[in-house]
Amino acid sequence: MKRSLQSPVRPHPLLFATSGVALIAVTYGLARLGYGLFLPAFSAAFPLTPAVSGLLASGASILYCVSAGIGFRHASLRPRGVAGLAGLSAALGSLGVAAAPSTPVFVGGVLLAGMGAGFASPAMVELVRRNADSSAQGRLQSVVNSGTGFGVVLAGALSLVLGEAWRLAWVLVAVLAAASMLAVLRLDRSSDRPSARPAGRWAAPSLVTRSSVHGLARPLCGALVFGSGSAAVWVYGRATLEQAGGMGVSLSAGAWIALGLGGAGAAAVSRRLAEHSIRVTWPLSTLVTAAATALVGTAPGSLLLAYAAAFSFGLAYTAATSVLILWASAVAADSAAGTSVLFIALVLGQAAGASLTGLLLQEGTAAAFLVAALACATSAVVAVPTTAGVARVR
Repeated sequence: MKRSLQSPVRPHPLLFATSGVALIAVTYGLARLGYGLFLPAFSAAFPLTPAVSGLLASGASILYCVSAGIGFRHASLRPRGVAGLAGLSAALGSLGVAAAPSTPVFVGGVLLAGMGAGFASPAMVELVRRNADSSAQGRLQSVVNSGTGFGVVLAGALSLVLGEAWRLAWVLVAVLAAASMLAVLRLDRSSDRPSARPAGRWAAPSLVTRSSVHGLARPLCGALVFGSGSAAVWVYGRATLEQAGGMGVSLSAGAWIALGLGGAGAAAVSRRLAEHSIRVTWPLSTLVTAAATALVGTAPGSLLLAYAAAFSFGLAYTAATSVLILWASAVAADSAAGTSVLFIALVLGQAAGASLTGLLLQEGTAAAFLVAALACATSAVVAVPTTAGVARVR
């Protein structure tokens, strides 16, 4: 990226963090998760059977892992370049969705747009590290990660206001992706030159070396299991509220907005997440996610309980992913690379969980969601740091 995109003035770290929130909001909450929200409108415009829709969602997850792997490899040395890839892929993919004249072009747009999220997380982890004092990094990492919730809120609002005019909605997503990327690059006060890296961190990390995942065995296991359980709400939550709960389109979109508000609310607890031990924050966030998942599946017909469950799920899920970032920062040799590995495990778990939940839904909604809740609860146990590792993860 050209140096002219960097501000000569040293902005307050919170101002830079705000731009990071915007980039995460667009790449995750809109470009990636917006597919599910607009799926009814997409299905009306293109011949998307449920099977094809599921395959497309799986393909998007696979390409997310590819882009996260690229971010793993390069974000520690070239975070500005990876941030640029995040904004460009989300913007160009969203434009492809908006202008798609045929199903193949539409599919390509969806896949490209979803890759932006994989680039965004490792880039922002490294850029926050470079732009904030060490005492504030944990809190700001959680604040930036809460951007997913803001994006989900905006996605829900767009689906309500522009549900049928979905092409216009995705043009707006493209514009927001480009604008947030430029804001990040403009407000970044760090250098993208190798000389800015701490001593001993000149080489790009590799996905295949033992050092890349050293110390991450427990959070990797936790992320994989947690992802498998969280997929039920992300993939089937809105459909469950409409089909099993009898909610109308507007009410189910409102539940999605409540979920996003919960995710955005995770920013309010960012300081507490950074201050408390991961032995406390990880089990707490995953167990609340489990309870909310169970409630969605067992009480979809209760408006009050469904909205409360959606809000709680958004808050707890976002908090859990923030804890994964803090965990990677605490134990991994490279925080951006460690975050990428954990988020890849999370998404792979979601891909597997989506298929399993889909099969279980044939036996009953409550049973499928209770199994998903059990997976979330199990992740609270399998990933708790050992006593020997407490010092490293606070």
